[in-house]
Amino acid sequence: MKKLLLAAVASAVLSSGAFAATLANDNATNVAYSDGWITGDNGGVGFGPWAITANGSGSGGFAGSYVGGTGLGNPTFGIYSGNNAAATVTAYRPFTGGGLTVGQSFNVDLGNTATIVGQIGLTLMSGSTARWTLKFVGGGANWLLNDGGSDFSAGQAYAPNTPLSFSLTYGGGSTYSYSFGTGSGNNFTASADISNLDGVQFFSVDQGDNQNMGFNNLQVVPEPSTYALLALSAAGLGAHLIRRRRR
Repeated sequence: MKKLLLAAVASAVLSSGAFAATLANDNATNVAYSDGWITGDNGGVGFGPWAITANGSGSGGFAGSYVGGTGLGNPTFGIYSGNNAAATVTAYRPFTGGGLTVGQSFNVDLGNTATIVGQIGLTLMSGSTARWTLKFVGGGANWLLNDGGSDFSAGQAYAPNTPLSFSLTYGGGSTYSYSFGTGSGNNFTASADISNLDGVQFFSVDQGDNQNMGFNNLQVVPEPSTYALLALSAAGLGAHLIRRRRR
């Protein structure tokens, strides 16, 4: 009886919305990409289908996407663009179940080749609205963050052909923590609303000839501490109910 009661309490805690975004993972080795990577592909679990948009913008410009060797490694997801300031490619992936809730994180590995003329990066989205951006702009020294106001340094220098792990953890309201390569920060307050981060969009704008941005190992996860807190809460509530039944 005690085990059933604790299980019921834990189930109630979990179903109360503690994890709105479904736990998710995907990588470029999944069978969904064995014949290439196109709009509508949906490998892994917990994400919605990819939506990829590429525009070379004429005048010799080009843009596209693929699975293979990139500045991150092989095989990984790759996007590329160049030869025109308006050449761009985006690869969007929605989270299923809703936006990140308190303690949930979005994780991904990133890497790029040696040249960035325009800019590359990722944006966390709320529907079709960009809310939070990590980017590198050609000519700069460091990767940049933008949480709704002005750009500021992410604490990670330009590092071509180097795998960099990125993680953003939602803290509730407009707060978040992040880590990216050598950079990290806790309990930031965003300059704009980030209360419903429900998708991610990778982008490349005029990166350059024979260049690419790679990414892989996408995840939506709860922090271990979140599981621990939920377990303790469930155990505490269950014990309280058991004591009441014995009185």
